[in-house]
Amino acid sequence: MASDSDFDKMNIKAANEGSSKQLDSKEKLTESLDKLNIQQSPSGQAGSLSLNFKRKPVVIIVVGMAESGKTTFLHRLVCHTQATNIRGYVLNLDPAVITLPFGANFDIRDTVWYKEVMKQFNLGPNGGILTSLNLFATKFYEVISTIERRADQLDYVLVDTPGQIEIFTWSASGAIITEAFASTFLTII
Repeated sequence: MASDSDFDKMNIKAANEGSSKQLDSKEKLTESLDKLNIQQSPSGQAGSLSLNFKRKPVVIIVVGMAESGKTTFLHRLVCHTQATNIRGYVLNLDPAVITLPFGANFDIRDTVWYKEVMKQFNLGPNGGILTSLNLFATKFYEVISTIERRADQLDYVLVDTPGQIEIFTWSASGAIITEAFASTFLTII
């Protein structure tokens, strides 16, 4: 039978093992927080963590049928962001639009010539828009990386889409663009 002093030694050992386990889990937590880029506050107090995540903008993708007011709505959003000093980035994904009532930071028309695509591939208007979006989607990672570099300086990314809703919502390129945004930023359609 164990004596009282042996029993006390076992309790002390068990308590030390518990502390050791707590330290191990605390070290693992610290490692995990370091990987997430979360740092403890300078005071070092337990439970006082300072979140140090990189700020990311909200992406608003405007989708709708032809002549439903997508570009007009986006124009009002752009005017509102400028009037209230909200920092925004604007993308135009409609290759067939003739004029935009706002300036776009990224414009599909700067990289893909819709009329030339129609002519080169012998396509009609909808086929030209779809092919233009497909061509643009192959390099969309460049758009995402540019926005990521400026993410801490932006509040919103406003995206105008083609008037032919089925071309954007049911195509592979529309899915690629939407999923690329959604996997990187908070995205609203």
